[in-house]
Amino acid sequence: MMAVFQHPHLTRGVVTTHRGSFVISRGFVSAPDEIGEALGWRRVDVEQEPPVSVGQRQSSMARDARVSADRP
Repeated sequence: MMAVFQHPHLTRGVVTTHRGSFVISRGFVSAPDEIGEALGWRRVDVEQEPPVSVGQRQSSMARDARVSADRP
């Protein structure tokens, strides 16, 4: 069964495994359960709120830093 996983550090590209190649788009990979779990990727439940990608996380961290710097 195929599932969506979040790659720990890549945001785009191709991952090649013994079971084939999988495209990474915005940090997410659609791959068979056994591949994602064996590689330790975090499974994403697409039914719930969309997960935050690496780029969005960095942007929100920068925004939070600016906000706290503006506080007296």
